[in-house]
Order: sequence, then C-alpha cells, then structure tokens
Amino acid sequence: MSDVFILNTGQTPPEGTRKPPRQPRWTDTFAYIANPDQFCRHNLNRYGSIFSTGVFGGTTIFVGSAPAVQMALNGDLHYTEIGLPTTTMTMFGEHSLFQRPDLHRQRKQALRSGLAGQAIQGYIPKINTVIGQRLQEWPTQGKIALFPAIEQICFDVLVPLLLGIELEDAYFQGLPIGSKTSLKQCYKTFFDGFYGLLPWKSPLTAFGRGLQARAMLIAFMQAVIRRRRAETQLDPSSDFLAMMLVSQQAEPDGVFTNDLVENQCLLQLWASHYEISGLVSSWMYQVGRHPQFLAELRAEQATVIQDASLSTSLASDSLKAMTLLEATVKETLRTLPPTSTANRRLTQSVVLDGVLYEKGCTLIAEPRIAHILPEHFAHPEVFEPARFLDGGEIDKYAYIPFGGGVHACLGAQLAMVVSKIFASHLLQEFDWQIEETTQFVQFPLKKIKNNYRIAIARGRL
Repeated sequence: MSDVFILNTGQTPPEGTRKPPRQPRWTDTFAYIANPDQFCRHNLNRYGSIFSTGVFGGTTIFVGSAPAVQMALNGDLHYTEIGLPTTTMTMFGEHSLFQRPDLHRQRKQALRSGLAGQAIQGYIPKINTVIGQRLQEWPTQGKIALFPAIEQICFDVLVPLLLGIELEDAYFQGLPIGSKTSLKQCYKTFFDGFYGLLPWKSPLTAFGRGLQARAMLIAFMQAVIRRRRAETQLDPSSDFLAMMLVSQQAEPDGVFTNDLVENQCLLQLWASHYEISGLVSSWMYQVGRHPQFLAELRAEQATVIQDASLSTSLASDSLKAMTLLEATVKETLRTLPPTSTANRRLTQSVVLDGVLYEKGCTLIAEPRIAHILPEHFAHPEVFEPARFLDGGEIDKYAYIPFGGGVHACLGAQLAMVVSKIFASHLLQEFDWQIEETTQFVQFPLKKIKNNYRIAIARGRL
C-alpha cells in the first residue's frame, strides 16, 4: 500500500492534493438504500473508484481501489473511528465490538477461539448432520421458495451451534421467547430495525420495533445463559456460548463480562444466520445460472467423497479438498457481495495517492465497487471461479466480502464451512434449474427475494 500521510490539525495538505470527485446530494441516502448496486455502478462509471456522497448524512466517501480500502479498514486509533448511523450503533449495543476500539483486538482474539480453527473442526459433524436431516424434508420433485427453504435450515444449524440449545418446543418453556418460530420472528424484527432511518423509539417505526425485539432477545439470552451455567459440566468445544462461559469461569475479571457474553450471543447468531442464508441461496442461484460448472463440481464430490458413508460425515480434510466448490462460493461472494463494510469516520485528515480525505468525513469500503474493478479482476462481469483456484493471486483488499484488516468478519470461517457443507449436500442429492432471473432485496443485506422459486429434483450421485 502507498503511505498514508496523516495531517496534523491545521496542517496544509501537500501541493497538488485533490479531493474525491462528486458533490454530496441530499437524495444520496435514498438512492443508495433503494439499490446499492445501481448507485455504486453509476457513480463508478462516472467518477471512478473513489467518490463523495451524502449517504447517511454529512460527506461519505466510497472507496473501491485496494490501497484506499486498506486505508479505510486499518485506521482505528490512528485516524478513524466507527462511523455507523446512530440508529445502527444503538441496535448493535454498547457492548458490541464496535463500541470500544481500544479493546477491539483483545475481545476479537478471545472470541475467535470459538469461531475458527479447531473449534470449527469440532462443529463440522453437527453441521453436517443437521443439514443432511433437514434436506430430507425437501420434496423429491417440485418447486421451492429458494431463500426461505435455505434460511430455515441455516437457523436450525446455527442456533444449537452458537447457543448450545435445543429447538424443540419443550426447551422454550419458561423462556422469554416461547418457540423457535417466535425466536426467528423476533430476529427478523431486530434485523429490520438496524437501518431504520427515523431514530424514534416508537413501535410505529422499524427502529422502534427493532429496539423492542432487541430487548426481548437480550432477555432470552440471559435466560439461556442461566440455564447453561446450571449444566453439570460445560464443554468449551461444544458450542460458542459454552466457550465463552468456560472462559469466564476461568478468568472472572477477564474479557468475557456478562454484558459482552449476552450481546455477542445476540449479534453472532444474527450476523451468521442472515449472511450464511444469503450466501447459500445466492450460490445455488449462481451455479444454476452457470450449469457448465455442475459436472465439474459433481466430479470433485465423487473424488473427495469416495465412501458413500462419508456423505453424512464430512471431515475437515474433505472440505479442504473441495477446491472448486470453494472457488464457486468465493466467486458468488465476489459477484453478489451481501453488504458494504463498516463505516469509518475520519478523526484526522489524511492523504493517500494524492487524494485528500478530510477529517469528519465517513469512509465506506464498498465491495460492490472493489469486486468489479478490471484492475482487480479481469472480465469482472463473468462468473469465473477459476480466478480463485491455485495460482490466482488476489489482493486481500481487492476482495472484501467479509471486510478486511482489523475489521475482518469474525464469523467468516464459519460462514465458509457451513456454506461448503450445505453446497456439498445439494450437489450430491439434488439437481435444480433456474428458469428465470431473480430479484434481490438490496438493503441492508443483499438476498434473493422470498417469493423466488426454483425447480428441484432429488437423485444426484
């Protein structure tokens, strides 16, 4: 990366420095929310990969080039701070990772032990079993509503994995939320409140309803935590919550305060569920649109899973060997990135590659721009998984579906593992057809609309 030059207060920028092109407009927020893809592409074509907007108020600078993305993502405690809208920060809560940049690295490192590496390997049999069982409920032949069908299974995978609870109605007796259906609905209301534009705490607004749902979910997490603490012996390798509780018991004055544990249960399930559901359904859609890859993907499955019994008991080594499958998942994330990265507000003016980014402005590192730059990806409009196979060198700040730098998504590895296992089952058990182009919900998370249906047939491999 080029050097970031941090200006002292009152210091004159170097001669020849220029501001990002384009003037912010009061309509920018509405245009962006209505269709982030179109907003980014239109301005990229007209102004280039760095341009100013009025998105979410003030001056918000969108960046897509790898050096500018790196600058935006790695400036905390030096020249940036979190810059999300007030409503969004309220929904995250005061004990989220965003709220304390001075503790961010310490907390993230502690949480990672339950969401990466050896922990993920221990989760694989559970993920595999639940997906295999739930896919048996899909019809032998017919049409399914794609996103809802995927989302239901992902929820059943992730709740036990992250919270260590059962999803039968009997388990919910005595809890603030009384059923799996109610828990899912509460999460949806919470999710919808994240980018409510009106900061009114009224149930008439999405933000107000989201806050009510948040309070219910925190009460639910508190009750679940009390139950888990009462267990005879907690196994820190069994699920994410158990890891946090065992760590808390070992070091009562350490990272895992009660508030952090409750809030992280809430946010990790929220983020994982919607991100993974969106990714798996988008992958199924993209592969269905490009059926030339299906034969190769199934050949890879046959090679990796030679023993039929392994189809319900995948190992970590098997998943690592599915290189083409992983490439199609990564290419899906490139072509259909689910969201932008976290907004950063400049606490100091900086200069990078002759461009002045002024103090007080907000930066958004936008994958919808980075992922379609020809200097990052040759023929960016083409769905080409081969670019992610061995030998392809991709700048980590050019490919940012999970953010990057110090703000890389904590659950990225979990998302990839769940998606690959889900995709592996689909390739082995089903054929599917994409008969028409879908429409997407564009904001705050890009996902296939609920009413989009595809034709499936059981009987592969």
